[in-house]
Amino acid sequence: MKKIIDLLKRKDSIDEYRIIEVKTTSTELFFVKDELQMNRGKDVTDIDVTVYKNFEENGKKYKGSSNTKISPTMTLEEMEEQFDMAALAASFVKNEHYNLEVPSTETAPEIVSKFSEGEVIDNIVELVKDLYEEDNQFDSFINSSEFFINKKEIRLLNSNGIDVKYTQFTGEIELITEANGGKESIELYDVLYFSDYIKGQIKEAILEALEFASLRSKAIPMPNVKNVPVILNGIAAKGLFDFYKFNVSSESKYNKLHDNNVGDNLQGLTEGDRVTISLKPVLENSSTSSYYDMFGTFLKEIMILENGTIKNLVANKRYSDYLGLPCTGNIGNTVVSPGSYSNEELRTGPYLELLRFSDFQLDPMTGDFGGEFRLGIYFDGKTKTPVTQGSIAANIKETQNKMFMSKEVSKDNNYIGPKLIKFESIRIAGN
Repeated sequence: MKKIIDLLKRKDSIDEYRIIEVKTTSTELFFVKDELQMNRGKDVTDIDVTVYKNFEENGKKYKGSSNTKISPTMTLEEMEEQFDMAALAASFVKNEHYNLEVPSTETAPEIVSKFSEGEVIDNIVELVKDLYEEDNQFDSFINSSEFFINKKEIRLLNSNGIDVKYTQFTGEIELITEANGGKESIELYDVLYFSDYIKGQIKEAILEALEFASLRSKAIPMPNVKNVPVILNGIAAKGLFDFYKFNVSSESKYNKLHDNNVGDNLQGLTEGDRVTISLKPVLENSSTSSYYDMFGTFLKEIMILENGTIKNLVANKRYSDYLGLPCTGNIGNTVVSPGSYSNEELRTGPYLELLRFSDFQLDPMTGDFGGEFRLGIYFDGKTKTPVTQGSIAANIKETQNKMFMSKEVSKDNNYIGPKLIKFESIRIAGN
């Protein structure tokens, strides 16, 4: 690293720099049913260098930037060639001038993970045990699974004196469940993300995956129904809240994609629950937890929306300079406050509850959302029937006035929010 910094400092063509070094050690296991097929690991180092060129044209200041990758095996001559090319590219980029981040006076506490204790493989063994102890339930079974545990040692530096180091653990289980409860066998694909071993959480996730696979195997094509309230499973539709996050983004505001300010009401008049959202640097068992963003900003929890009203705009160092806003940094975890109703209260009368989407989509600019669902439960007032091959379409701006959320919450990696979200009027397409 010293050689890279010394070389950057000697280059007259480079005014400032930022370096992100990530050393990744991974352990990976691959299973077919409960039989281990492959066990492998890797140990790699990635060094990403951004060089900056400050210049002025016609009385206006600019900051050009360009990224380059540096391999630990490169010679000094090869690195110098890379930096020269990046510096030349940066001189043609005309971004409005901004300042790089400066060191914080605060020290980040360590993010605790059981994966830091002992050998990583021992924790994976516990994960595998938890997963397969719940196998073969609801007439479903685990077809195959893949386990990935990564230990990342991250170092962030810049020419303003930032030099911070921290360790981040990320885990992932790719899971295929299979069920034979219907006319033919079906498979469902899920991905579980985590950063810590917390006993019981994997068991809960696999039980739900097995149950949903069983329901999917028995599902019928969605019938044509009209004027039925739609209940979204909070995890399946957590992307719904990206609409509100987009509308408090300073980058979006700078690019004139919205003109919202602190104090604006994003929900307007509503008969339903009002939305409150906080962003947290660290959330238990989240793979995106960090006290620093990639610019080196020290992160703190902020509330961005309270009862539908903007409390803070989200701004990294660049856009905070552009708009004269406090720098919040880019924060990786989202917490949506629970609503006013129990799950039972939301499940009264006929409804369509959607559990899994093929591809839930939301356009944060227009507010349009929807998609095809793989699994839902249609309740006609008397009978609950698993359904599939249907779709929904709506606009959050038009439907949020009758949006009702559950008191119960659910968690999915870097998101916590209401377990159920109910809308009174959404377009449903069936067969």
